[in-house]
Amino acid sequence: MPRTRPLRTLLCAALTALLGLAACSLSKDPRSHAAPVATSTSTSGSELQGAATAEQLDTFLHHQARDWAWAGGQFDAPDDDTTLAAGTPLTFVWHADPADFAAGSAGAAVMTHLLLFSTPSNGDLLQVFTTLSEYTPDATAWQKLVDAGEPITLSLTTGSFVGSELPEDGGPFIGQSLTFTIE
Repeated sequence: MPRTRPLRTLLCAALTALLGLAACSLSKDPRSHAAPVATSTSTSGSELQGAATAEQLDTFLHHQARDWAWAGGQFDAPDDDTTLAAGTPLTFVWHADPADFAAGSAGAAVMTHLLLFSTPSNGDLLQVFTTLSEYTPDATAWQKLVDAGEPITLSLTTGSFVGSELPEDGGPFIGQSLTFTIE
């Protein structure tokens, strides 16, 4: 047996352990601090609302979201861990503070919000990109949420654009996540 075989075996074991640790760190938990954005940078399957554009969404998805709750946003409705009635779509409402650079700009910056609805079995149930501070699902989107049949996590991520540009200090920033069920 050559002298390098035990070293090679040890090196393979170390690399296997390292890959295992890396895989464990990629949490599927929607409440984790990983960016709650879709893994695809395509705008297909995303609902655009308000003055949000596909170009802004593509830019938004190409940036790693960072934790900064006040800039990322907080939900005003519904409450976390609530049960919603299936008969009527709820209006989801939130607020977010503008990024530091945008607070003093006279209308040049536009806040955008990415809403990601996910379940344990479907990490990308519904995605909405909007410039508005509320979202009421249409009949098709609401039925998709009702049909999920399991708890839904809603994550909010916010960014401030200047035109089609997302400045470095414009985000995106990870906001609040909440969980609800529909019965």
